Amino acid sequence: MQNNKLKPEKVFGFFSEISKIPRGSGNMEEIAGYCLRFAKERGLKSYRDNYGNVMIFKDGTAGYEQSESVILQGHLDMVCEKRPDCSKDMEHEGIDIVIDGEYLRADGTTLGGDNGIAIAYILALLDDAGTIAHPPIEALFTADEEVGLRGAYALDASKLTGKRLINMDSEEEGILTVSCAGAVRIACAVPVTYEKTDGSMCAKKVTVSGLLGGHSGIDIGRNRKNAALVLAEFLYDLSSHIRVGIDGFLTGGRLNVIPQTAETVICIDGTQEREFDNLLAAYNSELKKACAQTEPDVCVSAVNTPIPEICLDGVSGNTLISTLLLAPNGVSAISTDIPFLVQTSSNLGSVSLDKDALNLGFMIRSNTDHGKAETVRRLKALIGSIGGTVTLSDDYPAWEYRQVSPLRDIMIETYAEMYGSKPQICAIHAGLECGILAEKLEGADMISIGPNMKNVHTPDEQLEIKSVERCWEYLLRVLERLK
Repeated sequence: MQNNKLKPEKVFGFFSEISKIPRGSGNMEEIAGYCLRFAKERGLKSYRDNYGNVMIFKDGTAGYEQSESVILQGHLDMVCEKRPDCSKDMEHEGIDIVIDGEYLRADGTTLGGDNGIAIAYILALLDDAGTIAHPPIEALFTADEEVGLRGAYALDASKLTGKRLINMDSEEEGILTVSCAGAVRIACAVPVTYEKTDGSMCAKKVTVSGLLGGHSGIDIGRNRKNAALVLAEFLYDLSSHIRVGIDGFLTGGRLNVIPQTAETVICIDGTQEREFDNLLAAYNSELKKACAQTEPDVCVSAVNTPIPEICLDGVSGNTLISTLLLAPNGVSAISTDIPFLVQTSSNLGSVSLDKDALNLGFMIRSNTDHGKAETVRRLKALIGSIGGTVTLSDDYPAWEYRQVSPLRDIMIETYAEMYGSKPQICAIHAGLECGILAEKLEGADMISIGPNMKNVHTPDEQLEIKSVERCWEYLLRVLERLK
């Protein structure tokens, strides 16, 4: 990449340099070492905590020496994905940047604009020799964000004094992100018992297909069907008319994904196949009418399959169906602070049956800690009432919306002065490090911004060149006003 043709030169120069360094999650030594050498060469104080997060400190410029510090934050790691025909060893090799019209991309791999452009912005500021007005800067480079926000979790924040933080891990220019969801993963196990089948039965493999699925945070408010619940609804209708034995139930696997498919094997009396076919046709007709505008390809299909030796007994079969239908799933609350924001949701991401238990996996998200706790209580109450167990993991807090935010006010005013219109104030129903940092830095006023990026986490990732320049100019103007 000929970065001397791109503006701002220093930002793209640093982006080019760090792109030569392999920095996938878990592979942080070289990029952390680069940042520490950068600081030493410029006489800047630096610190690396026990996990590997890096902090660099720079005094305020003339007239800003006594101003309150501002924390500028981004994460060091990137998602390393490549095309099937790409031979690059991303564990040991950097990426090859390509200028493609108005965008940067990488040759056959992810670009690492998420979050390399934040690191480049901050390094360019730290490298400046006094031409940019700014308050004291505390640069925070977190490690392993892309694998569960691990660096933020482990951060030793004792060296940080700033109470204003600008996170640069957003991906759309003109948007100020002011809140993100906290989340918790939940594994449930409900005891089940089986009984033997007999030769008069016939078996059907029933499959749900044709759904869109999607991200359990970003897409949860788009009314997309969950395949596990579609299958449970059909089994409920079916069992209301004929006796059904269930052997196996499988869907999903990733709790942060809305399941697209689900399948089960059921046993019915051999004399009731025609009734089964009629009930299946009726349910499909109802389902397709309900999903005509959103997921028109949805289908519940059935094929004959060998009869299993055992299936759930009647009580356990009813327990499976009732638990799936009653468990919290989908949107449960909309924000009263930010229009149209999903505030609290639950996603039933995985369902499986083994010899002893029905296993359910949920991801609960909320932009308020109360909303998350409320949903956890509901799920615990349901599962506990049928003798099941609930295990929580990967619990991280919400970054809650602040009614009063001087930093937000300054950034809105600055944007309006520069561009003649106010920026969009946005919250996301997904995780950012700000939720964890808000706990580490009690009382900190935070905003997240960033330039336009597309298709992040894929080899189609793109970073808009002009947007990088505009966001840089915006950042400098904001820093100038933080006196």
